[in-house]
Amino acid sequence: MRLAVIVTEYPKFTETFILRDVMKFLEFGGDVRLYHLSPYNKSEVLHGFAEPTRAIARHAGLITPRTLASFTARLGSMAGPLAVIGAQQGGKPVLAGKSAVVSVAACAIARELADWGADHVHAEFAGHPATAAWVIHRLTGIPYSVSCRAHDIFRTQRLLAEKLGEAAFVRTISNYGRDFLASHVGGLRAEDIQVIHSSVDVEKVPQLGPPPQDGPFHVVYVGSLQVRKGVDVLLRALAAVKVPDWRCSLAGDGPERAKLEALAAELGLGQRVAFLGKQDFAAVSKLYESANVIAAPSVIGPSGRTEGIPNVAIEGLAFQRPVISTNVSGIPELIRPGRTGFLIEPGSVEELVRALGDVHADPEAAYAIACRGRRLVEAEFSLAVNARRQFDLFRAHSASALGRAAE
Repeated sequence: MRLAVIVTEYPKFTETFILRDVMKFLEFGGDVRLYHLSPYNKSEVLHGFAEPTRAIARHAGLITPRTLASFTARLGSMAGPLAVIGAQQGGKPVLAGKSAVVSVAACAIARELADWGADHVHAEFAGHPATAAWVIHRLTGIPYSVSCRAHDIFRTQRLLAEKLGEAAFVRTISNYGRDFLASHVGGLRAEDIQVIHSSVDVEKVPQLGPPPQDGPFHVVYVGSLQVRKGVDVLLRALAAVKVPDWRCSLAGDGPERAKLEALAAELGLGQRVAFLGKQDFAAVSKLYESANVIAAPSVIGPSGRTEGIPNVAIEGLAFQRPVISTNVSGIPELIRPGRTGFLIEPGSVEELVRALGDVHADPEAAYAIACRGRRLVEAEFSLAVNARRQFDLFRAHSASALGRAAE
């Protein structure tokens, strides 16, 4: 099966879930091309497990002589999509302009995929990748699907009815996302949307014993340093927590790093908080092993930017470590209070202080909850199971399958 996967950026440190899926698609025998709309991101870390994706990654270029030539050759066919973009996004000229530029690049990708004989196109995120997949479908007839995650559907619903309505199938990573789409995007029904959680390769994660108790209480955060991640809430909670001896490791980078470092200094947290920057998965795995608790204190950020289900929470439970997260979006589908994790209200320093204290006060009970979390991850967030579900859907909705059905 010839499968094209479209992303905005490649590589991207925080999108391990996409690259893990792609690695599985290759393992299942797929002939995969990974198209990234932005130029190769030299500032990002490509995790070791994803090194094979370098050989299949392609960048068409947004505005280049080649893409402009492809666009000009298909100008008549592009009139329809551009008219829809103008009608849906004309009131947001920046958004409309970006969609138009992506459409030009999609013309070049469409030509490549038609020459290659692609069977299916899958867009990771409902924003620019879905716009590209939709245009490719309009130009070639190649069926496509879209993975919807969080802010790509929460921030704006402009053009979603067209992009998702013409898709062979739509996948969300949470029941929350499915219900949101069904209630906010005309023509979509909840029963027609596939819920397939983001996943981890849980079968390859050893079942660890209880966290170590012979040193400082180790709080671990893994992810980007952005407002929606709520790291400032974590720092304020650490400043108020009654745990006598603790340390915190923050693995990740992002636009809020300087502000967060300044906040840590202002709060007098000193050397107990370590800003480690971007770390590959091998290093992150060692952090999970040494952690007493994983914190994922997500909040709703500017312009509605928020989480689907944080990958760190899934990974933390796979390593059988207690996880504290917030009642945002689809997170309660993974973090079930008192059963699989500790759930607090977003932005609540007081509740986070209390949850950290509870984990520290009764590590055996916290570990038992984490073990139940691991079982939930095995049942619903397994990479082997969920990537296979996606791949089977690609095949069922491929050009070759549709061709056989028409015979």
